[in-house]
Amino acid sequence: MVAAAVAAIAPAAGSDGWWAFRPRSSVTPPALENDHSQTRARNGIDQFVFHRLAQQNLSPAPSADKPTRLRRLYYDLIGLPPTPGEMDAFLQDEAPDAWERQIDVLLEDPRYGEHWATLWLDLVRYSESDGWNQDAYRPHIWRYRDYVVKAFNEDKPYTDFVREQLAGDEMPGGHPDHLEAAGFLRLGIFEYNQRDARGHWNDIMNEMTDTVGDVFLGLSMACARCHDHKFDDISQRDYFRLRAFFEPIIWRDDLKAATLAEKAAYADQLAVWNEATEEIRGEIDALVKPYHDRKWKTTVEKFPLDIQACFLKPEHERNSWEHQMAYLVSRQFLEEGGGPLKNISQEDQVQHEALKKKLAAFDHLKPKALPPVMTVKTFAGPSTPTTIPGDKGKTAVSPGFLTALSPHAEPATDATQLRTTLAAWITDPDNPLTTRVIVNRIWQRHFGRGLVSTPNNFGHKGSRPSHPELLDWLTERFIEDGWRFKQLHRLILTSATWQQASDHPESSNYKKHDPENTLLWSAPVRRLRAESIRDSMLHLSGELQSKLGGPSVDAEVPRRSLYVKRFRNDNETFLHAFDMTSGLKSMAQRNSTTTPTQSLTMFNSRYTLERAEVWADRLCAQHAATPSLLHQAMRSAWGRPPSPAELDDALQFVGQDPQTSRQRVADFCHVLLNSNEFLYVP
Repeated sequence: MVAAAVAAIAPAAGSDGWWAFRPRSSVTPPALENDHSQTRARNGIDQFVFHRLAQQNLSPAPSADKPTRLRRLYYDLIGLPPTPGEMDAFLQDEAPDAWERQIDVLLEDPRYGEHWATLWLDLVRYSESDGWNQDAYRPHIWRYRDYVVKAFNEDKPYTDFVREQLAGDEMPGGHPDHLEAAGFLRLGIFEYNQRDARGHWNDIMNEMTDTVGDVFLGLSMACARCHDHKFDDISQRDYFRLRAFFEPIIWRDDLKAATLAEKAAYADQLAVWNEATEEIRGEIDALVKPYHDRKWKTTVEKFPLDIQACFLKPEHERNSWEHQMAYLVSRQFLEEGGGPLKNISQEDQVQHEALKKKLAAFDHLKPKALPPVMTVKTFAGPSTPTTIPGDKGKTAVSPGFLTALSPHAEPATDATQLRTTLAAWITDPDNPLTTRVIVNRIWQRHFGRGLVSTPNNFGHKGSRPSHPELLDWLTERFIEDGWRFKQLHRLILTSATWQQASDHPESSNYKKHDPENTLLWSAPVRRLRAESIRDSMLHLSGELQSKLGGPSVDAEVPRRSLYVKRFRNDNETFLHAFDMTSGLKSMAQRNSTTTPTQSLTMFNSRYTLERAEVWADRLCAQHAATPSLLHQAMRSAWGRPPSPAELDDALQFVGQDPQTSRQRVADFCHVLLNSNEFLYVP
């Protein structure tokens, strides 16, 4: 079924021939006529870019100096600055392949996955809270975040990356990574006490469909919910054909991120504990049953009658939608009003505590709990048909692909492999849309702007590619290299285009011709991402912990910002001041604002001042002489040594003895953290 559906990819005869839907061009990098360009060009990227510049009578900027390139590379790949020792090692390496080896070192650094995971987490609107008014914390969703980090570090092929997120639960073998990856389908907003369960689930399914369109197709699908898209070749039927792939989904919180062997061992040991505690557990169950029954009754009665009927129906008689309604009811039983034992009598409370104490005496027999995971499964019973709102006949819509791309594909029918079929279509090499979308995203992260500057909108309201042939050439290379990101990184980072200086001798004239630098005649100057600002301060102060993965922590814990708890409704944090995403919707490109709040945060916040103090203590402990201390501080913050004038000014401010002017050292560190050279990468 998968092969049959995927083989049918081809633009529809009646489509408008929009560039993103057309097959990729098989292109060869153009020859360069200019001798200087021929000498500068390192690979095919440069040939495309330099050729285009020559057509406009423009020339590329000179190469950035080695310290600038090294700092840019570190922030590009791991989101942290190089240490002075790492700078020295690179600057002293005169081997012809020094740059390539430096790239490889950073690509194999575990911090690479931590940094690049944020690209994907922004796209999938990752957050660790429900949203809405309560914004309850999700204590286990971090396993999805760690899956993404691991996937980047292992250079997982994009084909596998997509399949595991869309259909990990459909894959054989029961690998815990697959269930964690399917947590992608649990990332949407959830309101635990919503009585309109029918409308709430409909909103969840629509938002899931929208996000899949944004993330994998690079198309804004939401307009087609109510009518055919006004600008793009997406019909309302196409929208609900896409949604139909997800219709049989049910949410599962009872599954474990464990291997089959781990589950078997757990079950064996649990059987021992169950046998030893059967009598005590029976007493506990009898004690709490009246309270549970009362809570179930009051919980269920709060829902409309049709939803109550879903809950009361035996599971083997339900369809997928009815089972999901029952799940939403049960979530309120568990989460609303403090739980079923909130109003337990004092007498029963005393007895309950005594029984729990007796039960605890057998804890040595009880196996360690298997790790819980937020994930999904396909309902084993009948699936609810997908219908288009307003269709009086309620005609069932079968799962299917965009008509503009696959007009002749057979509808998917195997309910146990629906999402696997969708993932195969998305990652088919002949799919011109989805392959261009992911390559454009990688380019965008390296240059601050995609070859298509609207990365989540490859439709008519988005922009056309600035270098269409280059985009197609990169996409072909990406596929030929096994759909792996690291090889694409290497190709981009070894290009002369990426290694250009940000300052062009003709910039004032070139900006008149190409004000947004669309033609790439120089490197962009970019402010550090929010996470890199915070992490770099901790890195300089020596406080940054290097632990990889695990449960998220409060912002005061000195771990990478990736691991700081993320709440959708809490947007007044240090990170949000610098345009970190909220997790409310897919974000392919963060806002880049310059506000007084940012300056005040860096200048006055307790967090920044404390980092400066700790950094100063570290420097004073390492250096007895002020010149070496200041030299080290500026080099660490800026990625370059200070000029004689800068060092002289710093000496006049701090004084000759750092031990007697400790507060001046802290103030100077604070100044460095507020400097543009620290906050920006040229």
